[in-house]
Amino acid sequence: MVEAKPPVEPKLHSLDAVESALNRGDVWSDEVRETMAYFGVNDLWPWFYSISETTGMEASMLIDATGLCYVDWGTVSRVGLNPPEGATIPFQVWTHTHPKGFAYWSVTDKNTLAITSVAKILNKAIVLGKGEMKIAEWCESGAESPLAFDGPLSYWSDESVVFTECGPSPWIEGVDA
Repeated sequence: MVEAKPPVEPKLHSLDAVESALNRGDVWSDEVRETMAYFGVNDLWPWFYSISETTGMEASMLIDATGLCYVDWGTVSRVGLNPPEGATIPFQVWTHTHPKGFAYWSVTDKNTLAITSVAKILNKAIVLGKGEMKIAEWCESGAESPLAFDGPLSYWSDESVVFTECGPSPWIEGVDA
C-alpha cells in the first residue's frame, strides 16, 4: 500500500485531464485526487464512486477536523482508514467505496469503526456502492439504532441504504483548467 499522501485542495479538473490520468493508471495524480475531493466536499458521492468503479479500486476520502481532504486508494477489496501524519482529529467524515458492489458495512469496515469508536477519532462514516450510499454516525451516548447492541459498534448508528444517481454532469460548468 502506498503511503498516505498530503491533503488535496478540492478542485474540479476537466474531464479530459481526469480521463487521461485514469487511462495512464495514475490514480495518485493531482487531477484525480483533487477531483475526488471536489466531489466529496460537494456531496457528489455518485461521481466519487464512479471514478472508483472505473479504476476497479477502492477509494477513500478522509476530512479532518480542520476541513483538510485526504484521498487514498486501496485494492479492489480493501482501503483502510489511513490517518495521515499532520491530520487533525477528530475526523469529520471517512468515506470509502465498494466498487462494483453494494453499500454495506463489511467486517473490515466494522473493525475500523470499532477502533475509531474506542479512540473517539471519527464522527461520521460513509460507504458507497453501485447506486447506493450508507451512512453511520458516532453518538457519544450510544446510537438509537446501532450497528451492534453492545461494544464499540453500539455507538455507531445503522442508517438505511440511500439510493443515489449521478445526476447532471459536474463537468458542464465550473471546471478549472
